[in-house]
Amino acid sequence: MERNIRNAMARINSHPPSLKGFGGAGRSQDSGLRYKKTFSLLSSLSTFPYNLFILPVLTSLLLILSYPKFNLGFLAWLALAPLTISIWKAKNIKSALISGLISGFCFYAGILYWIYITMLAGGVSAGISLLGWLALSFILSFEFILISGCGFYLKRTGPLAYPYVFAALWVLLEWTKIFLTSKAVWFPWFMLGYTQWQYLEISQIVSITGIYGLSFAISFCGVLAGMFFVNNDKIPSKILRFTPALILIAGLFLYGGFELKQSRKYSYKTINFSVLQPCIDFYKKWDEKYILWIKSRIEGLLEKTETPDIIVWPENSLPGWIDEPELIDWLKEISLKHKSRNIVGSASQFDGKYVSSFLLNDKGEIESVYNKRRLVPFGEYVPLRPVLSDFISVIGELGEFEKGAMKQKLFKVGDFRIANAICYESIFPYLLRDDVFRGADIFVNITNDGWYLNTAAPHQHFLVNIFRAIENRRSLVRAANNGISALIDPWGRTIEKLNLNEYAVLNAQALVYENQDLSFYSKYGNWFVFCCFILVGAFMIVAVVF
Repeated sequence: MERNIRNAMARINSHPPSLKGFGGAGRSQDSGLRYKKTFSLLSSLSTFPYNLFILPVLTSLLLILSYPKFNLGFLAWLALAPLTISIWKAKNIKSALISGLISGFCFYAGILYWIYITMLAGGVSAGISLLGWLALSFILSFEFILISGCGFYLKRTGPLAYPYVFAALWVLLEWTKIFLTSKAVWFPWFMLGYTQWQYLEISQIVSITGIYGLSFAISFCGVLAGMFFVNNDKIPSKILRFTPALILIAGLFLYGGFELKQSRKYSYKTINFSVLQPCIDFYKKWDEKYILWIKSRIEGLLEKTETPDIIVWPENSLPGWIDEPELIDWLKEISLKHKSRNIVGSASQFDGKYVSSFLLNDKGEIESVYNKRRLVPFGEYVPLRPVLSDFISVIGELGEFEKGAMKQKLFKVGDFRIANAICYESIFPYLLRDDVFRGADIFVNITNDGWYLNTAAPHQHFLVNIFRAIENRRSLVRAANNGISALIDPWGRTIEKLNLNEYAVLNAQALVYENQDLSFYSKYGNWFVFCCFILVGAFMIVAVVF
């Protein structure tokens, strides 16, 4: 293209266009100058580093469209293709890192836009809200920077091995950011596999590999699609090289279809749940003027329950601390009236300040307590407190909380053992897997997504629960203050669901399969990640040494 432009400009310089009839020789000379400027502009556009900017942004856009509320998950299978092309076209490591920065920043800014809205609604100034949103997007873009830099050096493995090694590297990135949350601070909201929450056949593979196997498949296909435009093979050879991706996708569909059919052959027991979705404005939650209104709203929902074994309340659903005598008496009245056990989310300070879930018997007495194990940074505690406490305070009105112990007693109702996850604990695969390993029959996730208002965040938060259910082959009951409350079966099917901001009760039967075994993932954990470690390690040694 540059050669053609130079030739055209040479012709213009030697033979300026004549415009007889349109103003004579003087105007002809002016027109020639205009033509020179036009071609000069085209020449500059031809050298515009589209590999560095346009392609990474395209990857971001495809990933954003794969997430709620767009829900175009099929686009994720091609999302990494533009970034792959950009990395392969990069002439140095700096260009590859910049591509990763642009892709990661644009993506996270796109799916985490609700942070700005949430902070603004919480009374934070527009400037600080904007800064917080963009700063978090910038920090999280380090994931894309890191994988782009590693991907640049992995080009030494060659075009045939590259898609496999890069996909394994992506798995290690996702595992690492989950691991970091147990030792340090990170926000692992995004996993590539989560984009497939609508496609149950494809998603069944996570019962074997965890979410990491599905992320591998999507990454592999995207990189393979990008390599189609990178190598110089003839078209038939390029198509042949894409065959493994087609085989992989077909295999996922076949396995998933088989698993869904097999699910109908199991015998099972049922346990009746009533899930309350009171839709209480989060910013009225701790205002004493609204205590009676909140109680009345919850009591109205309780009248619509249908003889449940357990009533599930959302996180922090009480208009105060559960330790308060007035609230304890109120809960006893409710339990005696409805003759049901209740799982109630509330802040507590019996022996510390915790975000907790309480199992109350049919007399309103506390039988078991679960304290939240993974707290929300800056919402429930301040990370690196000695350094940051002078600059950043906890956003939540109740102040800073303590973490619960990693291994806690499961709730027991009759023959059933219930594992708890509060709020964003559902995004950590290892928490619920450990509970299943210790005997959990069913999951209950309670949350208060009133923070997020009517944004995409509640939908993003909801979908991760589908994968926790499939990974462990356990039903999951979810109670959210203003949505999305749901019952999800062990194969990820949403049996019942309440929409966002719907004031209602969900009455549903959760399935507990008799003699249910541990899923392959529950039993063997992150074996797939270990395989990816071996694959990447071997090729990184080759890339560095040779």
